[in-house]
Amino acid sequence: MRSFINELYQGTYDFVGEIGHFLCYEQGQFKYLEDIAGVDVLLNLANSQGLSVKSLEKMTELVQQDNQIAKSIVEKVATWIGSAIVNAIHMIGPQTVFIGGKMIVLGEPLIQPIRGIVSHYLFGEQTVNIEFSSITSNAVSSGAGIYALVHWLEKKSSEI
Repeated sequence: MRSFINELYQGTYDFVGEIGHFLCYEQGQFKYLEDIAGVDVLLNLANSQGLSVKSLEKMTELVQQDNQIAKSIVEKVATWIGSAIVNAIHMIGPQTVFIGGKMIVLGEPLIQPIRGIVSHYLFGEQTVNIEFSSITSNAVSSGAGIYALVHWLEKKSSEI
């Protein structure tokens, strides 16, 4: 059995770790995590509760101003994300989980509740680092480019 200590685990199909596509069951329906706790959901929740929010930056500003509605929405989203991360940890046992995407602009108010949920629901003496990814807005295009380059190089090297 191969050890993946200190390596980025890619899985058989190179899509491992996409927790936004975890399937969840909420209110009698199957939904993807991103449909329950994604950026659009967060902004829609904010607007439906009387906050005039058109961007995550505005949401971050409200949270920093100690707006209780904004804080509770971020915590709700963090609860769903934390739950998915715990499930991923129990499935593949990573040392570190990186959170990326647009929501990292929310900063500590997002990551602290996630870390709390993860530490509370891990078994025994498990310790897993939960960090923000340094890859920001172009993560998808960068990943696609890297994926294509790696597979092109693999093909070329097998031709030699």
